[in-house]
Amino acid sequence: MIIERWRGQKPPGNAVIAEQIRTETGLSISTGYLWMLRTGVRDNPTGARLQALARFFGRSPSYFLDAEGTEPDDQLSAALRSKDVVQIALRSDGLSDHSKKAILSMIEHARMIERLDDH
Repeated sequence: MIIERWRGQKPPGNAVIAEQIRTETGLSISTGYLWMLRTGVRDNPTGARLQALARFFGRSPSYFLDAEGTEPDDQLSAALRSKDVVQIALRSDGLSDHSKKAILSMIEHARMIERLDDH
């Protein structure tokens, strides 16, 4: 998934994406086609291209069809792909509100130390 592949780095260019899609799926997709999608010249990928883009970016195909986003919370979907995140959520179930707030505070502090929320 792109989020995990390039976290904290500059997003890849069209040539890198096209090459990796060709390598991972065997689908021939051009840098020009990706440029058209990114700039809005083309805005409705279909068929095999839609499936390849969805697979590459770790999204459902519907993500690319609805400007509002059909997935209720893309960040949550991405986070739940991590076994550790799921384990943290499952182990916190049943704790008191006080304990959950303390854990959340620790997580916020760790994110600050690792500068994950800097813009």
